[in-house]
Amino acid sequence: MAYRRKKKNNTNVVITSIILVIVIILSSHLQQVVKAGSNITNTIFKPLNELTYSISSTIMEQIEMTVGSKQTRKEVERLKAENQTLLQDNAKLKTTINRKDFLKAENDAINNSKNSYIKAKVINTDVNSMQESFHINKGLDDGIKVNDVIVQAIGDSDYYTAVVGKVIEVNKNTSKIETIKSSTNDVAFVNSNSGDYGVIDYFKNKVINGYMLDIDSIVEQGDILLTSGLGGVYPQGLYIGTVGNISMSQDSLRKNITVNSPVDFTHLYRVLVLQEEGGKDE
Repeated sequence: MAYRRKKKNNTNVVITSIILVIVIILSSHLQQVVKAGSNITNTIFKPLNELTYSISSTIMEQIEMTVGSKQTRKEVERLKAENQTLLQDNAKLKTTINRKDFLKAENDAINNSKNSYIKAKVINTDVNSMQESFHINKGLDDGIKVNDVIVQAIGDSDYYTAVVGKVIEVNKNTSKIETIKSSTNDVAFVNSNSGDYGVIDYFKNKVINGYMLDIDSIVEQGDILLTSGLGGVYPQGLYIGTVGNISMSQDSLRKNITVNSPVDFTHLYRVLVLQEEGGKDE
């Protein structure tokens, strides 16, 4: 009996040992399975978690902007206004830099020319008709009169300015200008090289056209054209431009020319009103 009890006890020990070994093995594999499952879960849900976090952060940011403290909102608005001001100042600075050559030419014309001028800014302009007429911010209160001559600084040391047009209408603080490109503004000129006279009579296809009064007059490309003084509006000796193309009319009764003006009529922003003419600029 004692032998049987001993044998049974040994058997129980063996069985218990085997069970323990099995439990240990299963436990180890179970941890690996749990770990693997966790990795799979993270792989599947990580992008979703990131998206959720991003959306929630954005929402919280907007909520903070909307319902944040009064001090925070006030600071944000101040920074926005300050940024807008800086952008405007930067744009103005760029514009000034782009116009530095014109500003220098204008300064030279005012300080070195024998003529006296009033500076005027171009306003209320229809871009489509600007080449033929525009308005300036000077009028009766500034001493502007009908038929006052309008010129623009060109940066030429011989002729500091070139003719733009004349005043045709004056109001209290503004005036209307008609340019030499207008079909109603015939401008008489003289060829400074030959002394022959001509007239600017119309504007077509972005070209100023004119003709010589004498069909036998001598005229060549590049000849300098000045106001002749005929007609009593434009004083003698103001610079208009140079001769471009020369051609005869189909009936051979008129010698036509084109005029190259140094004035950019499509980008006028400031002009000079001639107040006192002192002769040809030198």
